[in-house]
Amino acid sequence: MLNMSSVSADGSPDLTARARIREAAMHLFGETGFRATTVRAIAERAGVSAALVVHHFGSKEGLREAVDDQLADQIRRDEFATMTGAVIPDPSMMRAESERFAPAMAYLARALSEDANVGRHLYDRLLHDAVDYLRAGEESGLVAPTNDPLARAAVLLNTSLAQTLLQPHIMRALGEEDPIDLTLRLTGPALDLFTEGLFTDSRIRDAWNAPLTDQESR
Repeated sequence: MLNMSSVSADGSPDLTARARIREAAMHLFGETGFRATTVRAIAERAGVSAALVVHHFGSKEGLREAVDDQLADQIRRDEFATMTGAVIPDPSMMRAESERFAPAMAYLARALSEDANVGRHLYDRLLHDAVDYLRAGEESGLVAPTNDPLARAAVLLNTSLAQTLLQPHIMRALGEEDPIDLTLRLTGPALDLFTEGLFTDSRIRDAWNAPLTDQESR
């Protein structure tokens, strides 16, 4: 559940020029890509001068890093809230937050596919944050424990990112025209998998683990 509007340290809306620049950059990076977006275009969208953008962030690269930090920090906060039981999402909340998060989804898809270096740093941050909030979920009793926290975090993160990166294909295949409707449609089956599991028994997992067990016993 993600609200990508900038917030200040006390949780109130952040309306500073710095925040407006960061929000404008996120929108434009998502719409046209990092390379095609100019500092001047960001400044115009934020209603400030190009000199002020450079003053606050040093360069377009510095601004991108700030956007990444904002995105990752918000995901971390929201996931911790869910994993610790502070927030229990429902369909109306999901719809409202998905609408607000749409520009961030576009940015995330661009960042992970457009540039290998950008994608690597952002993915690593998201992955290690996922390890932390899933651990918090274990501590709160919401999430079952695992013997490989990093691999589990990667599986869950990859599942989430695939929906973002493959959204046009998923919408076409499922006959959905609105990305928010698609998100709501996919959430139910995802929660079924996370809550009830997919298989009715353990035969496939047992077959997968058997070679490891046999090797360890030698």
